[in-house]
Amino acid sequence: MLDNRYQTLLVLTQTKSYTQTARQLFITQPAVTQQIKSLEADLQIELVHYQRPHLTITPAGQELAAFVQRVQVQANRVVMGLQHPQAQRQLTFSTTLSLSEFLAPQLIRTLQTQGDYRTLTCQVTNTQAALAAIDEGTSDFALIEGNFDKTQYDYQIVREEPFVGVVAADNPLAQKAQVSWADLTDTPLLVREAGSGSREILVSLAQAANVTLREFRQIVTVNNPAAIRQLLLQGAGISFLYRSVVATELANGQLKVLPLPAGHLHHDLDLVYAHDSFFAADYQRWARELQANETV
Repeated sequence: MLDNRYQTLLVLTQTKSYTQTARQLFITQPAVTQQIKSLEADLQIELVHYQRPHLTITPAGQELAAFVQRVQVQANRVVMGLQHPQAQRQLTFSTTLSLSEFLAPQLIRTLQTQGDYRTLTCQVTNTQAALAAIDEGTSDFALIEGNFDKTQYDYQIVREEPFVGVVAADNPLAQKAQVSWADLTDTPLLVREAGSGSREILVSLAQAANVTLREFRQIVTVNNPAAIRQLLLQGAGISFLYRSVVATELANGQLKVLPLPAGHLHHDLDLVYAHDSFFAADYQRWARELQANETV
């Protein structure tokens, strides 16, 4: 376990205030200052730069605080297991909205068959919130489709999922042997909200074809892939999403993949967790099992 000075640094990083840190830790403000200076002297690293009235956490201080947070979260979980070895186990993970449509249910079924956990909690959120939950220890790991800083987390690629343009089977676009991006812009575009991983991928895909979303006659923003799927079935427009989200509708012929050259790509879907996690072996095993499920 790390000594109290590291906990003080962690709280100071969160509050950016000696006064608030002292209050939160029930110590005096001079004690906070003394602990930080002592830690800097031992490590021979500047962790905090204070020029009244501005307090700045240095990059080294931020990196160390993030490490302390990870260690603290994992230590609490390990100690709890040691103190209560017969207690029924709990697991919490986060997932982005698109992956809640197909990948998260697969993982839950995998965990159920193993019978190791009495309580399973799945939190559906966006990429940034999922990563923050890992940092804060409110989520053990996350299933993520969006881009993230791969230097800040460990991760396993679960699969490379096709990201495709889709339209109702009776739409004239679906009858063509080939369409261009220019052919699409007269049709309403159904898109996820700004900040979603799916929208980021679509924007990049369009930009590669020298097209912007503003060129479409109408943009319909919907923050739920299930609702987009229903709109597609009703002929409300076209959309770009992960093939697995509409796998059933594609298989029964209700929807068709747009015959768009260079309009499809494969995007990594990742199981993300804290650096050097004590539970990394579990996460890696579950990622392998999800990979195996893809081929079944």
